[in-house]
Amino acid sequence: MPARKDSSLNTRHDAKADRAARAAAEESMQPKTQLSLKPPAALKGHAPASKTWIRMVGLYFETKGKIITAFDEDVLIKYCLAEEELLELFEMRSEIKKTWKIHLKWLNNLKPKGDQIKDYLAALQQANALLQRFQGMDARFDNKRKLIFSLAQSLYLTPRSRAGVAPEEKDPEKPKSPMEKLLD
Repeated sequence: MPARKDSSLNTRHDAKADRAARAAAEESMQPKTQLSLKPPAALKGHAPASKTWIRMVGLYFETKGKIITAFDEDVLIKYCLAEEELLELFEMRSEIKKTWKIHLKWLNNLKPKGDQIKDYLAALQQANALLQRFQGMDARFDNKRKLIFSLAQSLYLTPRSRAGVAPEEKDPEKPKSPMEKLLD
């Protein structure tokens, strides 16, 4: 059975007492520690992961309801790091493919003579090894995507995990009056 949706995502018409009981139960499970827009220490030195953190937490802050809390920080950190690793795998996979294409082009232009057959076969073997490495990277790439998708579902980032109910956006903050600015 799927996990219960947060009350901010629930559009069911409940009795006032049921809504109050559910809200009280959810509030008792809310930690006092809040997520911050500033990336946590675990993401220090990981620029792409930090950018993902800022983007995701910023989106969460735009909603009225609390979709994630400090309990979810570790999952969000793993999601951000997995996104960064996916970028790294993509770069490595691209480099391997580029090197393989260079080898293949060179091999296709080569017309080996009798004494060069051994060298040609060795070069062909290297090109095949590059192709196998590319396929291995492709499999790792797919597994990383699968992990990211699973984490995204846990963090309510997919339409299905939100069950087609988008949380309401916060009302825009009112600009501060001159007196409030002066007091700050």
